Amino acid sequence: MPTYTLIHRFFIKAPLLALEWLLFWLLTIPLLYVPNSISNNLHKVLFFGALFILWIAVASISSFYRHERSLSFTRLILRSLFFCILFLIFYVVVTFFFSSTWYFSEHFPLISGFLVSIFTIRILAFVSLRKIRSKSSKHQQKIAIYNSSVGKTLASFLKMWAFTGYKIVDVDTVLFNEDNKKQLIRFIQTNNIRTLFVPVEIILRKSKQHLFDLSWDKQVNIKIITSYDYPVKDKRTEYYGLLQAFPYRVTTLDIKWNLIVKRLFDILFSSLVILLLLSWFIPLMVILIKIDSNGPAFFIQKRPGIHGKIFKCFKFRSMKLNKVTEISASRNDHRVTKVGKFIRKTSIDELPQFINVFFGQMSIVGPRPNLITQNKVFSKKLTEYSKRMFVKPGITGLAQVSGARGGIEEDIEMKHRIKYDIFYIRNWSFALDIKIIIRTVFNIFRGEEKAY
Repeated sequence: MPTYTLIHRFFIKAPLLALEWLLFWLLTIPLLYVPNSISNNLHKVLFFGALFILWIAVASISSFYRHERSLSFTRLILRSLFFCILFLIFYVVVTFFFSSTWYFSEHFPLISGFLVSIFTIRILAFVSLRKIRSKSSKHQQKIAIYNSSVGKTLASFLKMWAFTGYKIVDVDTVLFNEDNKKQLIRFIQTNNIRTLFVPVEIILRKSKQHLFDLSWDKQVNIKIITSYDYPVKDKRTEYYGLLQAFPYRVTTLDIKWNLIVKRLFDILFSSLVILLLLSWFIPLMVILIKIDSNGPAFFIQKRPGIHGKIFKCFKFRSMKLNKVTEISASRNDHRVTKVGKFIRKTSIDELPQFINVFFGQMSIVGPRPNLITQNKVFSKKLTEYSKRMFVKPGITGLAQVSGARGGIEEDIEMKHRIKYDIFYIRNWSFALDIKIIIRTVFNIFRGEEKAY
């Protein structure tokens, strides 16, 4: 995690939350004390606790605690007003569920005090962070701007606005040419450039598409800059005078909320499978596999995961013990056992990977993790190959339900698989995951030609 992100999360956002929590309960204590009425006090504690938890959840998910570098004082006030109104709505909703006899006037000191505190904290944090960004190198960020008329305008703004903490590193225009991609990457790494600002019209040029691969490779963040009248729908948009800049997203999973949804689904789904199925199915499979052949019931193999990080992938053993572990099974492979032939045909051998999903090494749906040897070979042969490791590998994936599964006998088969994987990454949605899961179950019962 970048230094700035750590500093912002643990030294700015966390103290703000803690300070608001403290102020909230300090203002609440006088309202909680009612002699000889413990039940009433408990009722109020639950009421105010629910109200504050609801507030923190919504404020954290949204942009309320985000202090983007281009944030102006006017936008800060408007944002704070919006969330104060939201807080009042929460108060009405929670009051409705807890008690219909409570009145706003009874809690006016708490409500007004908390809202004033929010305004005060927001303004103090805003002023302090601006000062820190302009003076402290730890909070400053090195950036590069693509040389263009829009880029020059942005650069002039940033040079005047020291409070953003952006430090512009001059880049030779020649480095942006496709032939100089390696030199550009080296330049970015040497100068520790965090963000590259690129004009929107560059997106339409085929000769400059290689710049966006830098975002796939996690070499640098890409931000698109354009005029104020360009239609943009992204809450991460930053405004610089008559210009706006918004992040280039490789996938919809770049949006934090989508990533949270996918992970929560993975945890819930894998937990249900482990508790309801694997808890009794694993002992059964252990007995069947050991009766069929000598050796352990599980086959644990190192596979490349997200961004190439190696993890231990669990499977039921479907082959006889042999020293060759980095060769995929082929049709009529003599290494496959009798039980192994059945569990591979029905994909039962993949069930232990729900344990990998639970621990966050894999996802229910995603590109299948290939062998390490395949990774080394195809990452050199195919330029698009590494993009499939942008997300966590999955137990099933779009390529698998579309017929691109099984062993790789020719390069064209891997190209076909990569095409589906990249489409999935670019166009992820929760609905797409559900559709792939349903098609996976359907294919298991129908049977597949390449399931061997």
